[in-house]
Amino acid sequence: MQEILTEAILETIRIIPFLYISYLILDYIEKKSSVAQLNFLFLKNLGPLFGALLGCIPQCGFSVIAASIYAQGGISAGTLIACFISTSDEALPLFLSNPEQIGNVGLFIVVKIALALIGGYAIDIFYKKKINEEDDFEVEVDGICSCEPNYFISALKKTAKTISFVFLVNAGLGIVIGFIGQENLANLLQVNSAIQPIAAALLGFIPNCAVSVVLAELYFMNVLSFGAMMAGLSTGAGLGMAVLFKQNKNQKENWGLAFYLFVFAVIAGILIDVLL
Repeated sequence: MQEILTEAILETIRIIPFLYISYLILDYIEKKSSVAQLNFLFLKNLGPLFGALLGCIPQCGFSVIAASIYAQGGISAGTLIACFISTSDEALPLFLSNPEQIGNVGLFIVVKIALALIGGYAIDIFYKKKINEEDDFEVEVDGICSCEPNYFISALKKTAKTISFVFLVNAGLGIVIGFIGQENLANLLQVNSAIQPIAAALLGFIPNCAVSVVLAELYFMNVLSFGAMMAGLSTGAGLGMAVLFKQNKNQKENWGLAFYLFVFAVIAGILIDVLL
């Protein structure tokens, strides 16, 4: 046990400098892309393209913003789905902070945006919903977005929060692998590799950014395939899905969107593993 915890601590400490620098850069982008600066007419015209690009900006709950606006009829289902699919919570900072994964950052972002565009435009073809022409939307983001004006302090807080998740994940995975045995776990996952995208997609629905940490770490350890990880991160829209169910009164519609997102994520994950 002591050896597992020591290894988890060392693995966590190793990525702190990279993670902090990543958050510093991403936090600057986030502040420059504040909700007050969004042009909703522009969003409505570009639809899923805008949703896909918006969702790629880490942190600050853009999936929550999209869900809130959708509940008020401000955007199409495709724009909402595109934003959900492109959202990756803590996964992108972890890719940026892991030197061994730097070469995969471009592939990760491109695949994320491509899936968001396909999933978003596909649902807009079959599901039409009248869009509110007004721009005076009320967006509830309390407790989602950090309003810390200092970039350095904000990045430090986010780093500390993520590092705690990373340590718990590393320690937990170390204990599980140590108990099961790395070889046995690898054989089990190889035999059942077909269900990986399904399991990961279901896991992604848990509204907690720790899930994105788990998915990314499992991929870094070669436990999850790239396609399975992408399936989980496609359904993993942070608190966006929870806000959708809370604010959108049409629960049948909400379940339909969730089911579509799940099916799309699973199919996408399987195809990615076949093609890449």
